Amino acid sequence: MSCSHRAPSDADVRAALAQGLLLAGRRWRARLNERLKVIGKTDARCAALAEIAGSEHGVVQRELSQRLGVEEPTVVRLVDALEAQNWVERRAHDGDRRAKVVQIKPAAAPVLEQAQEIVADMHEELFADINPADLDACLRVLGQLSDRLERD
Repeated sequence: MSCSHRAPSDADVRAALAQGLLLAGRRWRARLNERLKVIGKTDARCAALAEIAGSEHGVVQRELSQRLGVEEPTVVRLVDALEAQNWVERRAHDGDRRAKVVQIKPAAAPVLEQAQEIVADMHEELFADINPADLDACLRVLGQLSDRLERD
């Protein structure tokens, strides 16, 4: 009695990979939000804070929405919430009075540090025991996908 086993087609592999990416992303975000809840934050707010803090002279809201991969109205709500907590401030852009530059405030430093520690701990836990060569390959594929999605 022989058992014929069909190798998955390219289309099957692509569909499974796409589904896996979506599911892993949702689970990643849920796990991160669960951990950030301890300090009363969300991944969206922490990601916005990190992007703003990483720009020495602040970041224009439009650019922040592109970096975060979210719509501008979403960024406006995020910045409103961060501003209400006295962690960021908006100022007029020197070259474009319609544009707003968002700058980090010193009060954000402790919460940003806590969030970065939580994220680093999660990375350490989730990536432990995964072959570095597999991580490199995954990073290359994700980069290619991201580039293609950015062009379209």
